[in-house]
Amino acid sequence: MPKTTRSNSSAASLGRDLRALLHVPQHDLQAQLASRLERLGFPSLRPALVQLLSVIGSGAAGADVGVRLSDLVSEVSLPKQTVGDLLDELEEMRMVERFPDPDHGVIKRVRLGPKGKVWASEVKRVSAATEAKWAIRLGSKKMRSLRALLEELAATVEDRGTSRTNGSRQHKR
Repeated sequence: MPKTTRSNSSAASLGRDLRALLHVPQHDLQAQLASRLERLGFPSLRPALVQLLSVIGSGAAGADVGVRLSDLVSEVSLPKQTVGDLLDELEEMRMVERFPDPDHGVIKRVRLGPKGKVWASEVKRVSAATEAKWAIRLGSKKMRSLRALLEELAATVEDRGTSRTNGSRQHKR
C-alpha cells in the first residue's frame, strides 16, 4: 500500500490539478471550433498553424497592416525558418498573404488572406457563442468573474514572459 503523505492527501482533497481543470473548457471550445470550421470546409490545422493565424489575426494595428515577420517569429517563439515554412503552408491555402513593409522595402509583413479572414471571424463567433453558453450554465456573474481572473492571469503570465525575454536580451548585450 502506498505511503500517504501530507502533500499527496492535500492534492487529492483538492480534486483535479490545474492542468486538467484548464483542459476541460479548452477541449470543449476546441471541439466546437473544429466542428464549425469543418462544416465550412476549412482543413484541420496543426496547432502551430492555428497559433500563427491567431497572432496574425489579433494584430493591434489592424488586419490590413499585418504583422512584421520578425515580430511574428518573436511572438510564437519558433525559429525563423520554421515560421517561414508554416507561412508557406498557410499562403498556399490562401489563409495569409505576405507583402513588403511600406516603411522598409526589405522587411516583409504578413496579414490574413481572404480565407484567413473568414477563419478568424468564425473563431471569434464560435468563441463568443461558447462563452455565452458557459455564462448560461455558470450564471453571468460567475462568468464575468472567471473572465476577469483569466484576463488577469494571462496578463500576469505575458508580463513575466516579456520581463524574462527582455532581461535575457539585456543580459546578452
